[in-house]
Amino acid sequence: MRSPVPRVLALLTGLLAAAPGFAQGRGFSLEPADFAASEGSSEALAVWRKSCARVPAARNLPELKPAAWKKACAAAQAGGADFFARHFRAYRVVPDSAPDSFFTGYYQPEIPGSLTPTRAFATPVYGRPPDLVTTTQFPGLTAARREGGALKPYPDRGEIEDGALEGSGAPKLVYLRDKADLFLAQVQGSARVRLPDGRVLRLSFAGRNGQPYTAIARILVQRGVATPAEMTMPRLIAWLRENGLEKGEAGDDLLRQNRSFVFFEGQIDRGASQPEGASGVALTPLRSIAVDKSIWAYGLPFFIDADLPWRDETPKPFRRVVIAQDTGSAIVGPGRADIYFGLGDAAGARAGALRHHGQFYLLLPKE
Repeated sequence: MRSPVPRVLALLTGLLAAAPGFAQGRGFSLEPADFAASEGSSEALAVWRKSCARVPAARNLPELKPAAWKKACAAAQAGGADFFARHFRAYRVVPDSAPDSFFTGYYQPEIPGSLTPTRAFATPVYGRPPDLVTTTQFPGLTAARREGGALKPYPDRGEIEDGALEGSGAPKLVYLRDKADLFLAQVQGSARVRLPDGRVLRLSFAGRNGQPYTAIARILVQRGVATPAEMTMPRLIAWLRENGLEKGEAGDDLLRQNRSFVFFEGQIDRGASQPEGASGVALTPLRSIAVDKSIWAYGLPFFIDADLPWRDETPKPFRRVVIAQDTGSAIVGPGRADIYFGLGDAAGARAGALRHHGQFYLLLPKE
């Protein structure tokens, strides 16, 4: 049995001499740091090994040296409890626009659905449209629609709900009960859809329309519907349904304020215990995180130091090495990380309680 007492190990000492030459103008700075990690670094190493063979394509991170990364990956095969201490240095991520970092949690919900539309299941889940392209041509947008030889802003959530995808070639993967279930899957970035015959269709993130994400829970807090602590995901979903999801009703009007819309790919569950993240690697509860893919590359290891309600309702120290293996439309900025909690309602309860600040450290292999 593992000891409940954390094995504290020194991860590394940041050298101030490493600071010169760090890239500027990218929305954050990297501050050399000293810190200690709690037990479980061997588990984190096992997670990192899954994807370390591929050197991250980090164009905005000149501090990451491919040769050093490959050397650390080769050494990872031998492992050791002090692996990260021996092979990595830590740098605190300091966002330009905030004094610290912000952490949330996510999970994979299980919701009912059908492969064919019925009266009970009438809300389609769309696969990635063939005309969707990633671009920064339009200010504030990250994707566009290709029409002939031209690019146009992709339709937003309201326009898609009103039929903008008809004729686009976007596949309808499965049908859910309502827009609230669809929104839940989109916010989490994945879902398990329980079909009438008992099979499970796994939905995984395949892209989004590039429109800006708006946190509709914050809108309800601003309206005085609930306090920030009370506005959990179940509370939000319940409010949407109670206030109507048909066009013109308050629940639908609120959803349309979030113009972002997520597309999925679907696969019948073949017995995998955890879903794959956008990186293509199976996620590990409390070790995998979703990050802003426009800033951080998949496979990068980080260290989180924060007091979070991750075991129960009481915040407790969360000091762990975690690996960037996923992304999400709500995860925007260098100081944002979404911690994966696992499958089902219990994981959802813990993930939904997470909206906490703390320190975020990037781990880079020593040269």
